[in-house]
Amino acid sequence: MNTSYDVIVAGAGIAGISASIAAARSGARTLLVERYGFVGGMSTAGMVSPFMKYSIQDGEKIVPLVGGTFEEINLRMAAIGGMIENGFSALAFKRVVNEMLLDADVAVLLHTIIVDVRRDERKLQGIVIQNGIGTKYISGKVFIDTTGDADVLYLSGAPWVKGDEKSGLLQAMTTFFRLGGIDLAKAVDDVHMHPDQYFEWSTKVYHPERIVSIGGYHDIVKRAKERGEIPSAVQYFFFTSLPGYGETSFNTTNILGLDGSSSIDLTKAEIEGRRQAMKSFAVIKRECPGFENSYLIETGVQVGVRETRRAVGDYAVTGADVRGGAQFRDAVARGNYGVDIHGQKEEKSVMEYLAEGQYYEIPLRALIVRDVDNVLTAGRSISSTREGHAALRIQATSAATGEAAGTLAAMASLSGGDVRAVPSEKVQERLRQVGNI
Repeated sequence: MNTSYDVIVAGAGIAGISASIAAARSGARTLLVERYGFVGGMSTAGMVSPFMKYSIQDGEKIVPLVGGTFEEINLRMAAIGGMIENGFSALAFKRVVNEMLLDADVAVLLHTIIVDVRRDERKLQGIVIQNGIGTKYISGKVFIDTTGDADVLYLSGAPWVKGDEKSGLLQAMTTFFRLGGIDLAKAVDDVHMHPDQYFEWSTKVYHPERIVSIGGYHDIVKRAKERGEIPSAVQYFFFTSLPGYGETSFNTTNILGLDGSSSIDLTKAEIEGRRQAMKSFAVIKRECPGFENSYLIETGVQVGVRETRRAVGDYAVTGADVRGGAQFRDAVARGNYGVDIHGQKEEKSVMEYLAEGQYYEIPLRALIVRDVDNVLTAGRSISSTREGHAALRIQATSAATGEAAGTLAAMASLSGGDVRAVPSEKVQERLRQVGNI
C-alpha cells in the first residue's frame, strides 16, 4: 500500500467501482476502500437484482442512457451466463468487477473502514483507515464519497441533509432473499389465470430465456396477515427470476421506522428483515403456485438501505427536474427512472413513471460538495431533494454518476485537486465517448 494517492474512493458499491475504474483508466493513482471483504454494495451484499430501467425506446430501437463501466459490467456478466435480460447474479457481479478493478490497476483495500479524515479549511488532506493491522493515514488529492451514507462528508464536517424536508422521514428498508426450486412456468400461468391477484405489470407469458417478474399475491398476503403469519408491514410478495434455473430474488420485506445511518437501528433492521423473510417464505412455499418445492437459499448479507444522508452540493436535483426531463449545460449522466418512495408508516408510497422516450440529465454540480474544493460524491448520496434522490438512487444511474465523478477527479488531480477548476466540457467529452451522455 502507498501512503498517498491521486484519487481516493470510499465505498465499493457500483458508484465507487465505476468512479475508481474511471479515475484509474484516466491515469490517476487510485485507491478504493471498502468495509466488506468483497465489492458490489447493494448489488452483492444487498442482493438487489435486477437493474432498474435505464433505456428509452426510439422508434423500434432501444437506446441505453448509461454506457461506460456499467455497460461493460453487463456485457461481461452476460458472457459468463450471469444475466437474464436485466437480472443478474451477485456472484457473477463480484467476479467480473474484481477482474475490471485489477485490469484498471485500482488499488483495492477491503476489510477496512474510514474512521477519520484530516481537513485543512476547504480541502481534505487525507483519511485515517482502520483494519486488522491498526490505523493508518493515507493522503490524497481528490476524494470521492460513494459510501451511500455520505460517511466521508459526515466525518469531514461538509454539509449534508437527511430524509424528507418537512417530516424527516426516511424510506423503508428491505432485506432481499433468494429462493430455488421454483416452477416458474406454473407461477406465470397463475398470473394469466388470476390477473386480479397480481400487479398489472406482472409477467403473463413464460419464456425460459426472459426474466420473470411477478408482484402481488393479494389475497394470499391478506389472509396471512389476518392470521398473524406475516407482519402487517408486508404489503405484497414480489420477485424477479435470476440466471440460475428456478431461482428468484424476493423484494418483499418492509422494515419501517428505522434509520439506516444508525448502527443501532441497522441492527434492529437486520433482525426484523430476516424475521420477515423467514415468515414470508413459509407462506410462499405453502400457498403460492409454483413454489411447492421451493427452498430458501440465502438472505442478503445486509439489509437494503434506500435513503440516508445526501450531500449539499453546488446544485440539488429535484423531483421537478425528474418529472420535467431537465437538461443541463454541465450534464454528466442521464436517467429515466421516476420518483419511487417506499413510504414509512406515516406516509404514502410513491411510484411515478416518465413518458416513453423521456429522460432527464444530472449536472456535474450535483456531484460537487459545497464548502470544499476537492470532494465529490456519487451514487445515492449526490446532492438532491428527497424526491430527486428517490429517482436517482438506482444502480444504473449510480454507476453513471460514479463514472463522471472518477473522470473529473482524475482531471482535477493533475492541477492541484480543485474540482471546480476543471471545465465541465472536458468531463463531458470523455463521457460522450463511453455513451453516458
